[in-house]
Amino acid sequence: MMHIVLCNWKAYQQQDIYDTLCSLGHKVFPFTVPTDHCEDNPLFVEQFCAFLQQHPVDLVFSINYFPIVSDACYEQDIPYVAWTCDSPLISLYHESVFHPCNHLFFFDHKDYTTFRDMGVAHAYYLPLAANVERLRSQTPDDGQTYDVSFVGNLYLHNSYDQIADKLPPYLSGYFDCALEAQQQITGGSLLPTLLTDDICDQLEQYVHYEKSERSFSDTRLLFATTVLGFKAASLQRMHLLDRLSLAVRKTGHKLHLFTENTNANLPLLQMHPPIDYYTKLPCLYQNSLVNLNITIPNIQTGLPLRIWDVLGSGGFLLTNAQAEIAEWMDIGTHLETFENEEELIDKTQYYLAHDTERQKIAQNGLQLVQENHTLRQRLISLLTQLTL
Repeated sequence: MMHIVLCNWKAYQQQDIYDTLCSLGHKVFPFTVPTDHCEDNPLFVEQFCAFLQQHPVDLVFSINYFPIVSDACYEQDIPYVAWTCDSPLISLYHESVFHPCNHLFFFDHKDYTTFRDMGVAHAYYLPLAANVERLRSQTPDDGQTYDVSFVGNLYLHNSYDQIADKLPPYLSGYFDCALEAQQQITGGSLLPTLLTDDICDQLEQYVHYEKSERSFSDTRLLFATTVLGFKAASLQRMHLLDRLSLAVRKTGHKLHLFTENTNANLPLLQMHPPIDYYTKLPCLYQNSLVNLNITIPNIQTGLPLRIWDVLGSGGFLLTNAQAEIAEWMDIGTHLETFENEEELIDKTQYYLAHDTERQKIAQNGLQLVQENHTLRQRLISLLTQLTL
């Protein structure tokens, strides 16, 4: 049995990880960390060090990486384990990432190779997973079915729209072209490569970032991800959902969107408010004939949590193509993918009309996750890999 401090913040799998670690026989102590001022916060480091001194701790664990947690663990000589669920994670671009106490697990293989090549001593690749026990324990409670469903943010309130009118015509036109180019691919991001040194130099005259003195993130990384990345995701999701809603409507079906952005201009969609991750979402995935995943371009190669949750709930999944899908599952057997708008529409209409094939793929996907990709299996693998 290990004594583990679990850093507590509003991560989707927070409770799942707590429950799973406890079920594995470990003693888990939650400790809340601030999501703002997470790079340099001497008061928190002092408080957390005092907490660590008062408890018999074998390691500290967090979903995503917090420099202030790493600083405290380094000071107390306690292993710090962080498993990413976002990409790229800006907080990793910080001097603390090289602390020898860190054991960093990356769900995106490209991020893993980036930090391994930087010289991070303990870097590991570990895809996300589904808490199948919880997902399958929730049975549909209202009998309502949905033709096509997408659960996610439309990013209508993004940083790019806040600064677009302040940019000179050349930069504005350049970014319009960059965003248009990004719409032509469905997996990964072209944006960092399109931000040349010259473009970044010009951009710095109009955009200023406040960051810690210990941060080594730069304009290219920050603008490509936190600004252009979310704008690209907004454009792509709005466009694909608009076109797909028109196509399925012609066949007598409806596309359902569950989002905070209920004021979006998508008149042919059936709009719903956000749905609770723990109490309602598994049932929605089970009750939807076709579940969509549209990965934000910032995730270069990895599989977002939505993919694992849909499969682990027993739902049929149609997702944009991501480089790592073929490493873990067979397309057409466990899930389906699309490369472009036309393929998204064609495959959605096909599987709405072919119940037996769709149900077989959903069953295969569930079986695959149950056998090889449960959260319990992932955490056992994570703890086994540690070189403590």
